[in-house]
Amino acid sequence: MMNKKLMFLAALLLLCFMLAACSVASDTGQNANGKAAADNSAAGKTPKHLTVALFWLGSNLDPAEGWNGWTLARAAIGETLVQFDANMKLVPKLADSWERADNTTWLFHIRDGVTFHNGNPVTAEAVKNSIERSLTLNERGKTTLPVASMTAEGQNLTIKTTKPYASLLGNIAEPLFVIVDTTADTGKFVSKPIATGPFMVTSYTSDREIEVSRYDGYWGGAADVEGITFKYIKDDNTRALALQTGEIDVASNVGRSSLSLFDNNPDYVIDEIASLRTQFVWMNYKNGLLSDVAVRKALSYGIDRETYAKTLIGGKAAKGPFTSALPFGYDQITAYDYNSEKANQLLTDAGYVDTNGDGIRDKNGKKLEFGLILNSAYESDSTVAAAMQAQLKEIGVSIKITSYEDLTDKQKSGDFDLCLSSINTGITGDPQYILDFYFKTGAEWNAGRYSNLKLDAVIERLNAEFDLQKRYELAAEAQQIILNDAAYMFVTYTPINIVSKSFVKGATMYPIDFYLLDNQIRIEKR
Repeated sequence: MMNKKLMFLAALLLLCFMLAACSVASDTGQNANGKAAADNSAAGKTPKHLTVALFWLGSNLDPAEGWNGWTLARAAIGETLVQFDANMKLVPKLADSWERADNTTWLFHIRDGVTFHNGNPVTAEAVKNSIERSLTLNERGKTTLPVASMTAEGQNLTIKTTKPYASLLGNIAEPLFVIVDTTADTGKFVSKPIATGPFMVTSYTSDREIEVSRYDGYWGGAADVEGITFKYIKDDNTRALALQTGEIDVASNVGRSSLSLFDNNPDYVIDEIASLRTQFVWMNYKNGLLSDVAVRKALSYGIDRETYAKTLIGGKAAKGPFTSALPFGYDQITAYDYNSEKANQLLTDAGYVDTNGDGIRDKNGKKLEFGLILNSAYESDSTVAAAMQAQLKEIGVSIKITSYEDLTDKQKSGDFDLCLSSINTGITGDPQYILDFYFKTGAEWNAGRYSNLKLDAVIERLNAEFDLQKRYELAAEAQQIILNDAAYMFVTYTPINIVSKSFVKGATMYPIDFYLLDNQIRIEKR
């Protein structure tokens, strides 16, 4: 019965968005500003400018602050020493070779002939200064990269860590460590960072857009495209409408209900892949009801992940923090299947009953009522939250949904009961980063304040384990501890996509979504 309800919900949402899209598309070719959509192909010339919509934009453009480096990586402005390819393998970028001398010493050779956007050479000393700046300015810097010392000589950089740290290579690929020229005026980096990518910033409007131009001195060869406007359009379906009206040429992460508008249409190209993002629900352990493992397990048994994934978002049901695309023990863990009977029994055995016949269980005068917060811009979160709300009511749990434009303050302050969000759990191609930041006791982004000392010990063992297979086994052990505690609810693995006009070439979706464009982006004459 529940599956039919969810399928009806999905169909209704799809119909609404299709009607909205058709309305905009029929608006005489006008864009969202009421102006006629521009034709880039004037006088038979191939256009050299693109407009791209981003689904997220950081607080500014300084990669050492917050998560801003992700924006620089997506916009092909900044680069790290190494990066991941489409198969999640580490490949050279600004460093063309590296080796581990011992358990705490790493040697990097910085690629010859690379220059910053101001023409200054990228030396090992420049890289050292840039990394040190990120370590100093960013609160997650020293956790991501526990550096004891760095030395530079010519193009050779030596990094010594404070302890054996097997995940260093993957962590240094995180855009927090985008390399910038610290000899420039770093105070201006909030709007105009000096980095090394194929495009350089020409103007920036906070929370609105970034203008970039081709860097002709790019070490990998100058791009064909002369300039790109990156527009911040945070709502999934608004990006789809902007693509239809001609306001933009490329959209990252079009909402599921709008994706069909571009399917089998020769004017557009869809590149959709399984992502490394896990949609899950934080549980706040300050809430006494959620500190009861019986309640947490009942919530986990009370939701039909398979139906959400197949019917609502086109993804895959989640088992644990890491997707099956990552070799972190997915097949070795035992998770929660949908079992409303078991959920009901757990609550009844724990003393939660409906004493007044209103359909909501209670115990000692406290009802099983929880507020769930989510980001209003993400269609997949909203549709799944509505489905969860309906389903959990059937086991006597009330969910009140509240949407916000930004969840950061709520998460950091702990001002929530439940929080639904999607996290990229493959940021570094290694399990330790996510376990360190989201599950370890006292971790910065452990928003629910979950704590298990046995888990902490397993995470710590990862530091000194350099054998990949053993690391994956430890990751599986860690996940099972989290699941046995029903620490958080893992819901779906969400797909990601990029939709572009058919004349745009080189716009390719990567599993890690902080890669989007590079110097291969081009426009073919229509």
